[in-house]
Amino acid sequence: MTTASVVPTGPSPGAAGAPGKAKTSGLAVASLVAGILGLCTAGLGGIAGLILGIVALKKIGRSGGALRGRGLAIAGLIVSACTVLVWMLVGVVAGVKILDVRRGADLVYTEFAPAASTAAAPAELALNLGGGVTMKMVLIRPGKFMMGSPDSEKGRVVHEGPQHEVTISKPFYMGVTEVTQEQYEAIMGKNPSGWKGATNPVENVSWDDVAQFCKKLSEKTRQAVRLPTEAEWEYACRADTQTAFSFGDDPSALGDYAWWDGNSGKTTHPVGQKKPNAWGLYDMHGNVCEWCADWYGDYPSGAVKDPQGPASGTYRVLRGGCLLTTPGVDRSALRVLDPPSERSGIYGFRVVVSVAGSPAPPAPAADDGDVGRAVGP
Repeated sequence: MTTASVVPTGPSPGAAGAPGKAKTSGLAVASLVAGILGLCTAGLGGIAGLILGIVALKKIGRSGGALRGRGLAIAGLIVSACTVLVWMLVGVVAGVKILDVRRGADLVYTEFAPAASTAAAPAELALNLGGGVTMKMVLIRPGKFMMGSPDSEKGRVVHEGPQHEVTISKPFYMGVTEVTQEQYEAIMGKNPSGWKGATNPVENVSWDDVAQFCKKLSEKTRQAVRLPTEAEWEYACRADTQTAFSFGDDPSALGDYAWWDGNSGKTTHPVGQKKPNAWGLYDMHGNVCEWCADWYGDYPSGAVKDPQGPASGTYRVLRGGCLLTTPGVDRSALRVLDPPSERSGIYGFRVVVSVAGSPAPPAPAADDGDVGRAVGP
């Protein structure tokens, strides 16, 4: 694990119009090509039928030729008829598919549509994962904050600067807790965690694993489930504070809010047992580190709106302290990074659900260079 700055990869589930349009366009082109090929093949079949008919005519008059000619003529007719029927069927199937996509556009859009717009969004959202398992989420409203840490903050790492103003322009729902093992198993059908416990946070998951979880949960709930951007995560963690922790600057109070190296017993614990921050979010400073959507990159020097990190890179960002970290690593501004394929017993995640217009997570891409190693097993 290194300190510094992850449902589906590819277009954001929040981009409601894109999947249906792309699908319809692709089928329309396929239908057109099929039609052209059908005409050409039907024509060739007809020509083949004519040739066979001519050959049949030539055969007639010879000894036994009438019988053989009649057989060839019939064969020509069968070839022509089958060719025409096959391509008629292809055209019908393609046309039905287009109608199905157009008729089912609402379903496609609903599966990947953001939740209600800001004005209509309730303060809480509950996702039904099936089998009696639910996921509680709280609405995080738009606002501004100073991202990163000042030079004077104790335990500060250089990657946490420069401190800069960030505007979060769209609301989103965030999981009240980290994703638990029973929640993960309800969607993925397995539990990779080392420290077992139904309500303990799931761990030993890579960013790639989490992306698949978000994709499947989006399909199941018809909500735009994704990882938070790094900026969204820190904004929610701080909850209108600019102190080292969401509860102030005094690390002696950390045990009231987090499972960390000083109180965890080197194991994870059921989520939601400690005090939440001011916005009702639990375990933001401990238990497990949490994957974010972004590739790691240097912070900008000026004010930004809805940042999503660089377009490509080698490392994905994780945020928050964990059961093995010390107060200096559990601060709101601390950034952790690792390759998206990396799994660890201290890596978990929490998800967000987009409200209409929320920013999309960045898509994976190529190398972004190396950075220094830091805390972790």
